[in-house]
Amino acid sequence: MGLIYDDPTLAALTLTRIAAEESEGPTELTGRMHTVLDDLVQRNGPEYLAELVIVLARARFISLGDLARTTGTSTAQLLDEAEVEALEGLDDGI
Repeated sequence: MGLIYDDPTLAALTLTRIAAEESEGPTELTGRMHTVLDDLVQRNGPEYLAELVIVLARARFISLGDLARTTGTSTAQLLDEAEVEALEGLDDGI
């Protein structure tokens, strides 16, 4: 039997929990996060990370949809605002 996070959905939840517990900033990965990702690649191969990214993106979109319904804002507008904020963050690092 594999580790619980060998399933991409459970791995995404594990990584989200680690991010919540150890977040140090939007562009930094903690040692624990690197360990989990390295283990996932070693156990499942590098193509597994592509599946994990898909699961994470879908989960983020579902959360964004929930936020849109709660706030009465369109999902497209929230995506636009998130994109602008991310781009501004890139500008700050230049």
